[in-house]
Amino acid sequence: MLQEMISKTVVMEAAEQFKHVLPHDEDNIQLLKKALILYRQDSVYRVKPLSGHTAAAYVQDVVPVKVTIDLSDVKKSSCSCPAKKICRHILAVYLYLYAQYERLGTFTEYWKEQRQSFDQQLLLNQLRLSPENVRPTFENWKRFFESEFRLWEQRTPKGQQTMQYLYYGYFSALKKRTPSEPELKKIYQIHAALATWLAMHTLIENMRIDPEKDFYSLNPYIEQLMDTIYSSIDELKTYALSFSLDPFLDKTPGVVRELLLKKDIFQYERLRIFGEIWSALLSRPKWLKRELDVLHGLPDTPEIQFARLHLEFLLKNDEAIFEKAGTFSPDILPYTFQWLSVMTAKKDWKRLKKWYERLEGLVEGFSKLDRPYREIRDALSEFFLFLDDYSKNANDEQLYERYCKKCLPYTFTEYSQFLYSRKRFIEWMEIHSLVGFSIEEIGQNALKDIAAEVPEALVPSYHREISGLIEQRNRSAYKEAARCLKKLRTLYNKMKKQDVWKRYMEQLTARHKRLRAFQEELKKGKLIDGES
Repeated sequence: MLQEMISKTVVMEAAEQFKHVLPHDEDNIQLLKKALILYRQDSVYRVKPLSGHTAAAYVQDVVPVKVTIDLSDVKKSSCSCPAKKICRHILAVYLYLYAQYERLGTFTEYWKEQRQSFDQQLLLNQLRLSPENVRPTFENWKRFFESEFRLWEQRTPKGQQTMQYLYYGYFSALKKRTPSEPELKKIYQIHAALATWLAMHTLIENMRIDPEKDFYSLNPYIEQLMDTIYSSIDELKTYALSFSLDPFLDKTPGVVRELLLKKDIFQYERLRIFGEIWSALLSRPKWLKRELDVLHGLPDTPEIQFARLHLEFLLKNDEAIFEKAGTFSPDILPYTFQWLSVMTAKKDWKRLKKWYERLEGLVEGFSKLDRPYREIRDALSEFFLFLDDYSKNANDEQLYERYCKKCLPYTFTEYSQFLYSRKRFIEWMEIHSLVGFSIEEIGQNALKDIAAEVPEALVPSYHREISGLIEQRNRSAYKEAARCLKKLRTLYNKMKKQDVWKRYMEQLTARHKRLRAFQEELKKGKLIDGES
């Protein structure tokens, strides 16, 4: 409940506030020690979130006190004790919240960082600047991002120049300068996230971060930066963007391109961000054509090739993309999902028809890649969500089924649902046999439906099941075989093919006449008489 209502981001960003409100001096060292004692003695209890940034709790000290903590502005937090400022009880509750997401040692190390007095004063002066003091321009933003990063580098020990400290220190500082105007606010948040992402690459280039060794520790922060960008774009989509934003949007391609050209790590994520920003904010033909000219002058890296194709897509030059389709590696398939998503959202079924006709070879090739099953399955599952939407709206079932067949066994689930919904039970049973399902692994409701509609669809599977059980040569398998034979007899009766059943049983008992235990199970089940 607590972690559902109060996010990790909110809790971690509050660490920066405590660092300013409680500077590292002797008094506050003692305060933190007392708060740690309260936390470690389990004195914090009945913690209840009140909103996305506030929580209430009780702390058992000499007498119990009630604390209300406000993580958006910790100075607004309150405690029922006599203290007039941040007290050990408020700090103990914060430590409790912090410990839900991160080890407490990280907070104490972060809080102990020393700053040079000059740098500290410079930062405070910058934070005091308001939109009224400094005219918001892209150039001012860029200068601020750069100076703030230099400041962060100076005050952060080299051993602590990690993505975690970059996100909760540098990125948090950038967000404090966010403009108040709704549209400008969202554009700023996008650029602050991009600046933080680029700063990570600077740390990689300076050998502070190892992209291979630290990949899994970087990943959650990249996801959070992407969430910031996506949510800002989603909110901007609700506005009719005014021309006053043009000076900011006009400079955005250079920043996005800079991120695109970074090497190796998070290639897929960088391409997704490139595609999303261009699709949502920069899709004016003049910007698209200008950027295409720039990209054509750059080396043919995979990132640049995709970027050119994406801009051609936004200009609706599909034929230019299709001309190159034969040279595409199947690996590119997941990168086309952005385009399919855009066309599906716009319900552009006519345009999608051409795309799905041209993508068949690429999708089939992807299903034959030498990759882990789950990796291929996950990608094809996402692709089939788009294809299903198209086939239903365009009434093109044949296309959908063709894709299903070409991508088996990865598309077993989609093809199975497709066949079952159309009561094509014979084929439905065939693909279950193809991927190794036994008759006993198929749900009873499905067996009843098929037996009522098309009993002959079940006959081959029962025959295979019975043969397999007999080959096991043990009493329990013979019992199971007898049960299956009874069900098979019912199916033959429904089909009015009792003579076929009779011949089958004569051949079966003759072929296995030396298996006494099997013959006994047949007699017990009254499948043969005692003299057979």
